[in-house]
Amino acid sequence: MRLQSTAPTLITLNESSVRETDEGGVPHLRLVESSPVPILCQNPIGRVGNTLLGMSWPIWGFFDMAILAVGIYLSYGLFVWSPEGRWVRFGWVETCLIQCGLLVLMGMVFGLYEQQTLLRRSRILARSLLTIGSAVAVTYIVISLLMYEVHSRRVLFLAAGLYLLVALPVRLLVCLCLDHHHRKFVILGTDRKSQMIPAGMGDGLSKRYQLAGFVAVDPMEVGREIKGRRVLGAINDIERICLEHRVNEVVVGPVLARNPRLLDKALACLRLGCRVTNLSTFYEQILSQVPVDHLEPHWFLFADLKHYREAQLIMKRAFDIFGAVLGLLLSLPIWPLIALLIKMDLTGPIFYHQCRVGLNGRHFWLHKFRTMHPGAERNGCVWASEDDPRVTRVGRFLRKTRLDELPQLWNILLGQMSVVGPRPERPEFVRELDELIPFYNERHLIKPGLTGWAQINYRYGSSVDDSRRKLELDLWYLKHMSLELDLIIILRTLGTVFLGSR
Repeated sequence: MRLQSTAPTLITLNESSVRETDEGGVPHLRLVESSPVPILCQNPIGRVGNTLLGMSWPIWGFFDMAILAVGIYLSYGLFVWSPEGRWVRFGWVETCLIQCGLLVLMGMVFGLYEQQTLLRRSRILARSLLTIGSAVAVTYIVISLLMYEVHSRRVLFLAAGLYLLVALPVRLLVCLCLDHHHRKFVILGTDRKSQMIPAGMGDGLSKRYQLAGFVAVDPMEVGREIKGRRVLGAINDIERICLEHRVNEVVVGPVLARNPRLLDKALACLRLGCRVTNLSTFYEQILSQVPVDHLEPHWFLFADLKHYREAQLIMKRAFDIFGAVLGLLLSLPIWPLIALLIKMDLTGPIFYHQCRVGLNGRHFWLHKFRTMHPGAERNGCVWASEDDPRVTRVGRFLRKTRLDELPQLWNILLGQMSVVGPRPERPEFVRELDELIPFYNERHLIKPGLTGWAQINYRYGSSVDDSRRKLELDLWYLKHMSLELDLIIILRTLGTVFLGSR
């Protein structure tokens, strides 16, 4: 899931482009200025849709606020009156500031500004209605109950209706345009890793990409099928293949990427207007996750991970302390109620303390409200599942709303956890997963979090495969972590809580 424009850019090079290698012999590109070359033709409607899809969320937010502001202004002209014949004292400018601000905030909470939203009509409709509906409700509460002002409900609803009449069709039109846009790509290589097409390729941003086929090193492989796609030719014919199949992207498999002679042939496609990249980077850009099956150790050398930057860590720690203190102040009044409900539903302690693996593999005690029957693990550690029979009635509610995680705010204050980061796992499971999943322990390079990129993009994990998918999302966060991304993740977490999703 992408949150702002990171659409692949076209790379064009001439003969002065230079290929370099690192100390380990891994080839990479150093780009120099070059004159532009002809771009492969694309459907103009699809290109318009792709351009609009690539707009960042602030631009979409400004677009929404402009539409809503016009709607509020027109609504005031039609409906704002009082029984005494006076205009309502609360002006349209003040209403704009409140309702437009809440519209963008609710849009971030419910994921309206994520690029994946524009790829499905059902998502556009559902998230648009949730966003404007919640914005109207909260606006009325703020004006009437917090500011003690009289306001017309008809203004709020008419402005919301006008917003939907404009913003909703625009987004549906973008979705329609994207149905005509497909960036074709070929994979250079037929080895096992090159054939591993991630499960997420059928959804999200990957809907815009179409695998034309594979390109083999050995000419004897030409014509055979790999997972329903044909081997189009050999590496010596790569330029002809790109022209015949109108290829936009050339994705180099891990075996070819280590062979300078074969890599030179792939770089020739740059002159045709194709983009050339390696397999892991390609999937990372279109899926917002790092496929661990395609990773090799040198990925960590070039990933420019943010976890070692002192300024980044200081700001993140300050953000954690502020968030934990604010969370405790807001939630402490309901702690006694939660404790009472737990006591009414089961016997035993209210809190549950469990050993988890934290930063750099250090163990710490994680605190939660108890949601399972006492003795639920008398037979040893068991994966928790979404409909776990060991969970009590009150526990199901606490888990669904994530209220059971509130005591972890204390872990954040102690510096054992962060507000945003990979979810901490139990040592017993970490030892097992480290043997089964490549680079699993690298998720411990940063502090575990109360919520994270994996939590808002993937379902409840209860197996090794689920842990693999979550690791791919955690590694993406490790590479792209920032305060802006943390804030977006927190808002999206609120959205999953409101919608009753864990």
